[in-house]
Amino acid sequence: MERRELVRWLVATAGLHALDSLAPTDLLALGREVHGSQQSTLRALSPHAARTVAAAADRILPDADVTVFIDKMLADWHTPVERERFLAGLPDLDTRCRARTGGGRDFIACGTADQVAVLTALDDEVTALRANSGPAANQHWFAMLKYLTVYGWCTSEPGMRSLGLYPMAGRYDGCAPL
Repeated sequence: MERRELVRWLVATAGLHALDSLAPTDLLALGREVHGSQQSTLRALSPHAARTVAAAADRILPDADVTVFIDKMLADWHTPVERERFLAGLPDLDTRCRARTGGGRDFIACGTADQVAVLTALDDEVTALRANSGPAANQHWFAMLKYLTVYGWCTSEPGMRSLGLYPMAGRYDGCAPL
């Protein structure tokens, strides 16, 4: 898959209104900028939400390390409505894990198998919603989490190295006059 195709796929599958109008090169530049300007203070996620996001993102894409990226995107790029939808959905992970384990453990305290089972069930729900409602499924909080995890990883240095895109080439005009 080529870089531009990957970026188009990311935008198409997420339906994030704030990012839809960006060209693929601008979307990559934004990702790099967000990674480069990360601070250690969380602004959108509570400590528990940050641990939940970290655990879920690690199950979606191992070693993604995108919690600070997701916090920054929620704080600076998403609308308040989108941010609240995302934050209101996160406790669903704890609720599902408690139901799965007999009421005792939150998502971050569950074992890998239980976490994966909960995330797979949510992914199946979003997939079914996508089949029935099309792009409206992208408004689901789990679709946002999955998108932000992949987008954050693809625009991080480890992700770009893994995809063979780092270091990013500069401009090349092969047919430019001297």
